[in-house]
Amino acid sequence: MAVQILPVSSKADMEDFLRLPFAIYRDDPHWVPPVLSYQRKFLDPAHGPFFEIGQAQYFLAKDQGRVVGRISAHLNFAYEKHHDTDTGFFGFFECEDSPQAAAALFDAAGQWAKLRGKTKLHGPLSFGIYDEVGLLVEGYHQRPIMMHTYNPPYYEELITGYGFKKSFDWYAYAFRPHNIKPVAPQLRQRLADILAEQKVVIQQGNPKEFIKRSREVMEMFNTLWSKNWGHVPLTEAQFQDFFMQLRPIVRPDLINFIIERDELLAFNIQVPDINITLHKTRGKLGPLGILRLLYDSRVAPLRGARAVIMGVKKSHQWRRLHHALILNSILTFLDHHPKIEYCDASLIPESLTRWNKTLIMFGAERNRTFRLYDKAL
Repeated sequence: MAVQILPVSSKADMEDFLRLPFAIYRDDPHWVPPVLSYQRKFLDPAHGPFFEIGQAQYFLAKDQGRVVGRISAHLNFAYEKHHDTDTGFFGFFECEDSPQAAAALFDAAGQWAKLRGKTKLHGPLSFGIYDEVGLLVEGYHQRPIMMHTYNPPYYEELITGYGFKKSFDWYAYAFRPHNIKPVAPQLRQRLADILAEQKVVIQQGNPKEFIKRSREVMEMFNTLWSKNWGHVPLTEAQFQDFFMQLRPIVRPDLINFIIERDELLAFNIQVPDINITLHKTRGKLGPLGILRLLYDSRVAPLRGARAVIMGVKKSHQWRRLHHALILNSILTFLDHHPKIEYCDASLIPESLTRWNKTLIMFGAERNRTFRLYDKAL
């Protein structure tokens, strides 16, 4: 019997869409389940911030009534404004190891995009370049970091077997204490030299400053990334959604600002890797799960972190302030978080060769690659 492709058109369909990964990854010890309450909102056109700038259709693949795959097809009108009007997207792809089911899902997503005038299908993106991006093609068999995609190795063959070709890679790096400690004295001296030469001070531990300057941070981020591959400016709704997710878990000493005469010149923010907790709770965040998440994030010894956002004002980038922020963060972890095992630095576009070299120069190791693909329709 042929695989059936059905559009998601009811609450029951959406529950099937949301719960399929629990079947796909039931025997995978590394998988971190999503928080379903958040994902329902994120995918809901009435509430998800993406739908201010886009539209989407979700599909299920069924084999004799059993759900075996899922996919989204979507359009991003902000992307079209800044790049081209020919590209449709797919995302949220999950599938059993069945080329037939995968091909049927890609057929459905491609047909949906083609009917709306698109000549290329690009993905996986769920939904945009600053959401979960790409297919994991390097770095399997380890627990995913928060906001990273995760998938079985066979997904790559399902995608390339259908005819998709690589378009772009994004890299993830990890700073680990055993790589940093041997060179810590040199890093301290380098940080001291930059701060003395530039006559600046890094301010730490002020979440109120971050809240006060959240719009300034958003505008700086959108400006700084405007020339990078695939950039689409975050809307205020998208940034606020991102900000509200981070706010409860931020630790003061992981927020860094460089301010000169009340002008924000540079910033970076690291947060505890909440996937450590979600892996334990299997993605459940009832009252006890929320308390555990807050305790692990804000009180317990820090075991893992992710650097989520960083920016240096264009007019001041020549001053090596980004080097100062990176060095200050590395040394903060060494000095104040003795239990930490890693800080993830991602995602870095493969085109930013200088950034990639800088992270390696300061002791980071590349440990994951996420790939985007294109296919003509």
